[in-house]
Amino acid sequence: MSITPNNGWFDAVAQDYARFRPRYPDAIFQWMAEHAPSQEHCWDAACGNGQASIGLADCFDHVTATDLSPEQINAAQPHPGVTYSVGEAECTYLNDRSMDAVLVAAAIHWLDVDRFNREALRVLKPKGLLVWLGYQPIEGAPAALQSWLENLYHQRLRSFWPPQRVHVDRHYTDLDFPVPSQAIPEGFAMTVQWSQDELLSFISTWSAMRCIEQRLGSHQQQGSLLPALASELREIWPSQSETLQLRLPLMGRWGLAP
Repeated sequence: MSITPNNGWFDAVAQDYARFRPRYPDAIFQWMAEHAPSQEHCWDAACGNGQASIGLADCFDHVTATDLSPEQINAAQPHPGVTYSVGEAECTYLNDRSMDAVLVAAAIHWLDVDRFNREALRVLKPKGLLVWLGYQPIEGAPAALQSWLENLYHQRLRSFWPPQRVHVDRHYTDLDFPVPSQAIPEGFAMTVQWSQDELLSFISTWSAMRCIEQRLGSHQQQGSLLPALASELREIWPSQSETLQLRLPLMGRWGLAP
């Protein structure tokens, strides 16, 4: 079971998530539509600011997107095919057997997994598709930058990652999936073309950076860390490149309801 952080944590990062988090590739939503029993209705659970909801709306007739945080919902991009609402993923107003697919993207580790699984199975149609989606750390950077990123993620911020992060690192294989499951096929990835500032802005949304603020009770520590990271980035960034193409491979698990 995962413990959801204080709702205010998600409220505080809503605008930053909307601006700085990368978007999922269209291919993953097309893959979901192909594996769902039909493309009438999909539930994007714990949708945040709708990073996946918009892509789902291109492949399903309608998307219901819910999140516990009012600020995240307020930051979501409107779309005629998406209905946003505030609510917990573990207990919803959705009808029994009403969904062709249920997606929880980059959030299963924050939920009460047992309760969410029961809710997902309740609302899924027979043979409906359940997907836990996440993404891995950045790949594809030049050697010096890649080494810096890996050291930052695995070593320098290690003591600040919330305990739920271990589930991400294990690709959710240590959490109980409610039906027989398979790994998300290899090859799906988010591809970004980022400047130094854009990369640093993405890093600023990491839960480890937010936990630094919470643990120390102020913004001072993160405020001093980000300029230091920016200075380090300037030293190792390829001088001939204003932006770099980077990859965040997707991972996760999927299965079909009975």
